Amino acid sequence: MKAISHHRLSRWLVRPQWLWLSRSQLRQLLAALLLWTGIWIALTFRLPGADGLQVGQPSPLSITAPEEVTFTSDVLTAERRTQAANNPDNLVYFNDPKIPIDQRRNLFTLLETIGRLRNDPTLDEAGRLRALSNLPSADVQLNTDQARLILALDDEEWSLLRTTILNLYDRAIERYDYAIDERALTQLRDRWLNFWLATTSLDTAQRELAQQITSAFLRVNRTLDNAATEERRAKAMAQVEPVEVKVLAGEMIIRAGEIVTPAHLEKLQATGAMPRPLGWSELLGYGLLAAILTAGISGYLHVFQPKLMTHPRALTTLMFSIAVTLLLARLTLLVYNERPIFFPLAVLAVVTTIVFTGQIGFAVSLLAAVVISVMEGNDLTLAATLFASCTSAILLTRQADRLRSFLIAGFGVTATITLLETTFWLSQQAIFTLSGFGGWIATTLLSALANGGLTTILTFGLFNVVGRLAGQVTALQLMELAHPSQPLLRKLIREAPGTYYHSVAVGNLAEAAAEAVGADALLLRVAAYYHDIGKTIRPAFFTDNQMGRENVHDDLDPYISAQIIIDHVREGIKMARAAGLPEQIIDFIATHHGTGLVRHFYQLALQRYDHVDERDFRYPGPRPQTREQAILMLADSVEATVRAKAQHGKLIAKRNGETNERTTPGAVTLDELVQSIIDARVREGELNDAPLTMRELGQIKTVFVNNLQSIYHPRVDYAPSLVRT
Repeated sequence: MKAISHHRLSRWLVRPQWLWLSRSQLRQLLAALLLWTGIWIALTFRLPGADGLQVGQPSPLSITAPEEVTFTSDVLTAERRTQAANNPDNLVYFNDPKIPIDQRRNLFTLLETIGRLRNDPTLDEAGRLRALSNLPSADVQLNTDQARLILALDDEEWSLLRTTILNLYDRAIERYDYAIDERALTQLRDRWLNFWLATTSLDTAQRELAQQITSAFLRVNRTLDNAATEERRAKAMAQVEPVEVKVLAGEMIIRAGEIVTPAHLEKLQATGAMPRPLGWSELLGYGLLAAILTAGISGYLHVFQPKLMTHPRALTTLMFSIAVTLLLARLTLLVYNERPIFFPLAVLAVVTTIVFTGQIGFAVSLLAAVVISVMEGNDLTLAATLFASCTSAILLTRQADRLRSFLIAGFGVTATITLLETTFWLSQQAIFTLSGFGGWIATTLLSALANGGLTTILTFGLFNVVGRLAGQVTALQLMELAHPSQPLLRKLIREAPGTYYHSVAVGNLAEAAAEAVGADALLLRVAAYYHDIGKTIRPAFFTDNQMGRENVHDDLDPYISAQIIIDHVREGIKMARAAGLPEQIIDFIATHHGTGLVRHFYQLALQRYDHVDERDFRYPGPRPQTREQAILMLADSVEATVRAKAQHGKLIAKRNGETNERTTPGAVTLDELVQSIIDARVREGELNDAPLTMRELGQIKTVFVNNLQSIYHPRVDYAPSLVRT
């Protein structure tokens, strides 16, 4: 019994229940998990070190006290104690009154020495210069020019200079009451001495000399007594009582946009209102919201876009694009504190519309707008503005088959944002002023222009990248592929002109039929141009290009002929992949004959051999999977068959209704021929995998007949002439 239980447990572990999902369902689930994870991260992501409120930064939200609290404020107490300690009355200085007196005496002695040297009869001119340049005072060192200046002065001028220097020193000492500190000394040397000298009659050189000598003898005699000062500061701080703070319930602690201070943080912590990092409840709530939004968009796609759900590559690309956009929006909101109307959400909407469909674009835009509004504190007006910008961009872009569509979409985004933001602003203003409106509209218009410009540039740069990642072909790519300058089309025109004109005719038929049933007409036309490119490998083996020459298949074995005909599909796929054509176009090449039988050579083989394997005469397939692929198969068969019948004169306009009428053997009307081809494809099961209804097949037949009648003008099979006797 234990062995059996262990065996069942092992089987469950190796193949759990969720692995019973099909591969397609599993991929859909993984894509949904990718989107869910992206939304959840976008809603909960915070920059490293960001706690919501930072000192010196604006508060992102307004916070009120949840209850009344009284507490001792360490922040305010520390501020008041710091103020008390920094009171200038706490500074204790030590003054030395002897220094100014001694320096005054030294200055007087120096001037007396200079006076004696000026009139020393024992020294010549050179000796006096040397003596003045080497004065015994260490405070002053005169250069040669200054010594010559002193010697050049007459007695009256020297007396004036000497008196000015002494008076200047006395005035400096008296200004600071014989108590000069570092600050006072700096002020004297940099400002006051020059100011006082400017009021004298001395010339410039004499003023500079007087300023130099006076400054040299000024000394600091007032110094800070650090020990006594610290003692006073400590005593002042000790006398400050702790500060009690009372916060009332409902009191506004901090407003949105107000600069955060340590006092704010202390109040928030004391009242329990401090925003804290995301807890389990917030994480769970955001996770549930992300799950609901993911389920909503997945359900929408499953019901209204089932085709997308069957393409895992496209579905994954869509979900990844949404997640990346939301993460970029989150980063933008974290670093930008203003209303983020410049964020180009319309890029996601337009790219999704171009690559997928407009319906998907609308759904994705609504989802992203809702998530961004939740990020911004449930700002519904922001969601409305962003969603409206996406809507206008989608409507203006449409198929985006012209480059100007992107520019028009950008202008539409700018106009929509400006209009809606103006509406919201006006509805919230109690008093309207032109000055207030002017400043606001300038900022808003710049943000709207930035959004529109980014939408134009990024959309044009990204839609092709996203399209390739999703494996989807866009209208602009199709327009480019349809140009005759494309290498494969040029090769087709040069080497297989008959096949090229056949492809153009098939494209005309397929496009008209697609428009009638609401299929992708542009995709069908471009696919028609490329569906037979494999014939360029051996163009002469196909009747399109034989142009009246002998049929080379007359001399070949039916097996070889059939393989040559069938190989044009395989060769076309290889050529398309080598040329980098989109997978959608390659799928048309692979399915335009489905698994049909090369009937002519199969019949020849039956006539020649006793045993023939039908599989050797069938195309490799697969059968058409989409409406467009089925339409191309029918258009290809109809165009080739009708052209062959017309060339052999077996196409008639109508029957005259007589039972004994004379007709060309095998002659049929255009209506009969088209109907027989469609019936044959249905009977053979070639259209079983394509979602075409009988009503749509009837519409396709009508379009084929109407278009072919204008080309081939079938002749009327006239009734035989009667001979009267």
